[in-house]
Amino acid sequence: MSFEIDHASLLVRVPGAATLASIERALASADLTLGIDIADLSVGDWLARGAPGAPSSFADPADHLVAGLTATLANGSATIDVRPSPRRAVGPDLVALLVGCHERFASIDHVWLRVHPKTGARRVALPTEHLDLDPPVSSEEAALLDAIARELARQAEHEEERD
Repeated sequence: MSFEIDHASLLVRVPGAATLASIERALASADLTLGIDIADLSVGDWLARGAPGAPSSFADPADHLVAGLTATLANGSATIDVRPSPRRAVGPDLVALLVGCHERFASIDHVWLRVHPKTGARRVALPTEHLDLDPPVSSEEAALLDAIARELARQAEHEEERD
């Protein structure tokens, strides 16, 4: 298997069937790494499982794991082509539709992965049992949210009565 390394952008394009170990071997010759320690999975399987062991996206919000990809829809009817681009720079996040979804929607044919210089690049993502990203709300905010929920429920009941 051949891999396309973009040294200027620190990206590598690999087939979905390539193992992480084979990618790491190819990157080592360029003094680059993915920065993960899992080797026995194909990159497609690894991403379908949610990229276990990958650095947390919260570690560097500007960094990204997947810069682009091509994938075939599960029913084979079409392909998805997401060109490499800066994280959150363009349109809907189709990558999020595939990473961690166990090939429910599509399977990855090729992927552009972010690589790092080998010196000091080993990062380990520790699993988090529970991460609450919702900020605490004040009692006033909680009352407002309850009022909104009641109004939405009232409107839904009103709609059902009209039907």
